[in-house]
Amino acid sequence: MSTRTAPVAAPAAIAFARGPFQAGGVVILDDEEAHHLRVRRVGDGAPIRLIDGRGGVATARLALDRDVVAARVMAATVVPAPPVTELLVGSGDRDRFLNLVEKATELGATRVVPLATERSQQVASRFQAVHVEKAVRRAREALKQCGAAWMPAVVSPVALSEAARGVGAVTTRFVADAEGPAMPSVREGEAVCWAVGPEGGFTAAELAALKAAQFRPVALGRATLRFDTAALAALALTAAARVRGSESS
Repeated sequence: MSTRTAPVAAPAAIAFARGPFQAGGVVILDDEEAHHLRVRRVGDGAPIRLIDGRGGVATARLALDRDVVAARVMAATVVPAPPVTELLVGSGDRDRFLNLVEKATELGATRVVPLATERSQQVASRFQAVHVEKAVRRAREALKQCGAAWMPAVVSPVALSEAARGVGAVTTRFVADAEGPAMPSVREGEAVCWAVGPEGGFTAAELAALKAAQFRPVALGRATLRFDTAALAALALTAAARVRGSESS
């Protein structure tokens, strides 16, 4: 005797749009998102999910027109912001940095700051201000892929001293340092900022400046990691440390 399994409904397509969303409202999608839905062959009246990268999430129905692709919002909500998780990363090779932004979006980073350091300035293919727009697009695509609601801010490269001052109220600050101790536990909602050097690492003077700005050294493991791998390892360690902190509280 054979049994049949009911087919699993395909997940609704996700589109990025400008919020805030309101039930009953109509959202006009930009050309890039309209093209994305057409490529996926999402038909008129199909359910889609809208996100704005700032916590706004909506269910909507697609409305296709020859010149305009719109979505009529059926229900909307706002997802609470994740805990502040910032990355200050030496602006090394642009392709590696773009991949870093994509994966950091999936891992819950809230802000990615490329650092103009002594050694990163020597990299001809380094990530620069002209690449920020492309990084933002990569973050949007990653957000749609992973289904999260908040997208990290990505800014133009800044000097290390300026970035350290811009951390502001973030009290838990770490710098990736092979000579440092293991990652301590942090509270579940605790704001965390990491400084990760470029290829070759921070110079001694840069490390001293970070430590003077209350960045504590933490080792990411036994192996020497490329800057992009190190940044993602820092995010993964932070997530694990928050879990330990919530379990012990």
